Amino acid sequence: MSQNSWVGALGATFSIQVSISFLSSAIAVCAPMITAAAGVPVERIGYVSALSTVASMWYLMSCGPLLGQFGPLRLLQVGLSLAAVSMLLVTVGTWPAVLASAIFFGLGYGPVPPASSDILARHTPSERRGLAFSLKQSGVPVGQAIGGFVIPVVAVALDWRWALALSAGLALAIVLSIQPLRGRFDAGRSDAGLRRLPYGHIFNPANFVQPYRTVRQVRNMALLTYAGFCLACAQGSLFSFYVPYFTADLGFAVTAAGTAYGFLQMAGAVGRISAGWLADRTSAIGTLMLLAATGCGALVLTASLSPTLAWWTILAAAALTGISAVSWNGVYLAEVARIAPAGKVGETTSASSFFTFIGYAAGPAAFSILVEVTGRYDIVFLIFATLPATAILALLLARRRSRGQPS
Repeated sequence: MSQNSWVGALGATFSIQVSISFLSSAIAVCAPMITAAAGVPVERIGYVSALSTVASMWYLMSCGPLLGQFGPLRLLQVGLSLAAVSMLLVTVGTWPAVLASAIFFGLGYGPVPPASSDILARHTPSERRGLAFSLKQSGVPVGQAIGGFVIPVVAVALDWRWALALSAGLALAIVLSIQPLRGRFDAGRSDAGLRRLPYGHIFNPANFVQPYRTVRQVRNMALLTYAGFCLACAQGSLFSFYVPYFTADLGFAVTAAGTAYGFLQMAGAVGRISAGWLADRTSAIGTLMLLAATGCGALVLTASLSPTLAWWTILAAAALTGISAVSWNGVYLAEVARIAPAGKVGETTSASSFFTFIGYAAGPAAFSILVEVTGRYDIVFLIFATLPATAILALLLARRRSRGQPS
């Protein structure tokens, strides 16, 4: 396997991950302005995150055959294009349009985990897999950080609608830029397959059962997936409500909130790369346990923030939160790929990601409800700190089972 092969694979998947995460951050950062224009409370942005995740879950359940027919790179291009369209829908400014945009964005994000994992698993040496997956996943906080720094400035200088429209244009430019790589990563696939799509399979209700079957068939996958679910609940809520927490509860301006969000995400990028390096030299399960423990602390730290603290202290807390709470994804996906049956990395990643996406949907939705009930963001962050703690228990059991497995 050549150096250029895996570096090229990493570059393509990383660029897509950065782009779609940048678009996601645009919604999070502009949430106060979007909800104000739509005439709804800012807490309801959690329902947008939940609906988007449900759409991604439908893709993961139903659209597995698309990977084999069109190839992973084409699916990444289509996904990013759909996410760009979702940004334009949000600019309509009505609540129904915002909800419709969530469906488009979710369908666009759906192909990213399985398609990226397929490319990296086929083109990355096994001894560098943890680092490669973590580098790719560092595209999430990198894209979110760029959005946190840039989007508020554009929104204030021009308008939040212009900020979203320009974000969509940049995403479409990335779609075109990776087209020359399709011959390498999608060899033997053709868009003519659109006429042969198994539509009956795509809309078959039995697809809801398949992820359960796949996870049950792979040793330790259920425990690993449960841990991913818990960590996703916590991370999804943190991403969705960090800026609203700063503006509505702590009283900061949206530009200051965006800056803190950017610090969180940039630190998260460093954390993901470091986590991948550590996992390759120790163990993925042990690294995930460490990250779950620090994730608990990060949510408690977030709940303890106060507007009376010095600004540098708040930025330092945001950075610590990023390193601690959002660095697990790459290690998790690499471990899923490692224990997946040969030739079924994409299918297994889709099944496991289906449950983590449930976490990304259920977490923000539950957070929204709890904030409306309690009127307090800090209390809800403390409640959510218990989720990574239960992930540690699942990972401990998975490690014990792995050590008892005959070699």
